[in-house]
Amino acid sequence: MKIIVKTLCYILAVFCIWFPFAYFHSSLDKKEIKSSHILVETEQEAIDIKKQIDEGKSFEEMVEKYSLCPSKEDKGDLGYKSRKMLFPEFEKVQYKLKLNEVSDPVKTSAGWHLIKNYDLKYYSDKESFSKIHSYNEFLVRFLN
Repeated sequence: MKIIVKTLCYILAVFCIWFPFAYFHSSLDKKEIKSSHILVETEQEAIDIKKQIDEGKSFEEMVEKYSLCPSKEDKGDLGYKSRKMLFPEFEKVQYKLKLNEVSDPVKTSAGWHLIKNYDLKYYSDKESFSKIHSYNEFLVRFLN
């Protein structure tokens, strides 16, 4: 009976502590991207704006003139974002763009976007550990 209880405690520890920890650690993205975007209602609007940018108009000027997003007050700046913080369709394109490159139109449930990346920021392992440690503290409080 004692062996069964110890075994069950071990299994419980693995699934309640180690498994979420391992999942959280493996899903940690050590990169954040600073982006701006232009949000419009139709694909044709986005195509026309992209064409103007390709012909030499500034992305920031186009944001102020056409974007429907409140972020247009900050020239479309979305700040630094890591994965799973924005629309999946948006992130798919955002993570493939080079710095200062303007995307082709991207459709999300909010409308059509043109995206421009300005900066990349990488976490050190110490910062990643800090996030994991915070998660472990949460688990301990939650389980008690």
